[in-house]
Amino acid sequence: MKPTPTSAPAEAAAGDDLPVDCGPLLGPDEVSALFGLPVDSVVVRTVLGAPSPSVGRLERLTCTYAVSGGTPQGVVLRMTVGAYRDATAAHDQHERNVADERAGASAPVQPELGSAAATVLQRDAGTILLTSSDVVTLDLDLPPRPAPLPPTDLLLDLARRVLARLAPQSSGAVSP
Repeated sequence: MKPTPTSAPAEAAAGDDLPVDCGPLLGPDEVSALFGLPVDSVVVRTVLGAPSPSVGRLERLTCTYAVSGGTPQGVVLRMTVGAYRDATAAHDQHERNVADERAGASAPVQPELGSAAATVLQRDAGTILLTSSDVVTLDLDLPPRPAPLPPTDLLLDLARRVLARLAPQSSGAVSP
């Protein structure tokens, strides 16, 4: 039997740019240390998302970091990473995400993050950093809670770490 070609474009096929779990990008022990939490107190839940060819997304990974046991408990960080067919698709999605999140948020701030486009928004539910770098989007959501650094500084530190691990060969000075 002869293989039948598919009509789906190659660029819409799932990629392999993202890991299948959150650990290689930002491990729970690293989050514990960055947030000044006890060792082994942070657990991570990984959700693999579906491709979305209409916006050029090939992969999506959502990571929810939470403190289990002890005090305080609850979510300390939500991270969503998307891999896109090209840099234009990633940047366009970043712009849509910023527009969606602006409702009810403070005036957006565009911090310096190497060659990455970055926007920080403050709202009652916390601080959000939305970025795009090359073919990747990275969204970090920090719920309101005590942290060792101001929220924007902490989110920028986390973004530098994750972006460097996603594209260590890229230029743009996003090293940790």
